[in-house]
Amino acid sequence: MLGNVIAGEIHSFMRPTVEDLQAIWLFTYSRASLLQAAEFFAELDVVEPESVQGRALIEATLIAYARPFTVCFLPPNQKKVNGPLKDVSPPEHLMEVHKQVLILRNTVIGHKDPTAPQNIVRVEIHPPKVSLNGAMVGGVLPPLKRSLGELSTYFVKHCESNLSRLNKTYRSEFMKHPPGQYELVISEPPADWLIPFRPRSGENVRLS
Repeated sequence: MLGNVIAGEIHSFMRPTVEDLQAIWLFTYSRASLLQAAEFFAELDVVEPESVQGRALIEATLIAYARPFTVCFLPPNQKKVNGPLKDVSPPEHLMEVHKQVLILRNTVIGHKDPTAPQNIVRVEIHPPKVSLNGAMVGGVLPPLKRSLGELSTYFVKHCESNLSRLNKTYRSEFMKHPPGQYELVISEPPADWLIPFRPRSGENVRLS
């Protein structure tokens, strides 16, 4: 990469490479998902865990937390790749909790194909009626709940460290654009890599 080292920082004189644009996209996506998981989990303190709202928050939390560790589709060609944080190890004392969360995501909430024995069919017999209902065995154990916030914070810091490095590397390129909001586009030269941000019809946009 062309550039100049000033005060220990690398300042780029060229647009970001496709690989670095992908890295920015992946780390931003991961950070946003982890922050969302923490937000959902915090709401569990104000609802009954066994209520419809509580169960929905638990499922949303597990899905959001697990996204950076599972397969995603990477622009510009929607290539199927491993999750951006899949090979990043959590702190040793939280390793088992991290594994539990990913197992719960893949089994208990039925996010993937149905898995026994976590997903069961509950049969209720009350003559003359027989009812068949899906049920999920398991839940968010108290130790897991206490540790999930620490895990999210740890991985968010990992994402922010990488984003800070990339931001410093390409700061001069970012600053060539007028003040405003832009969408990062993973593209090859000479196509633009930043375009004016315009919300798409029907979309809600949250910044994380």
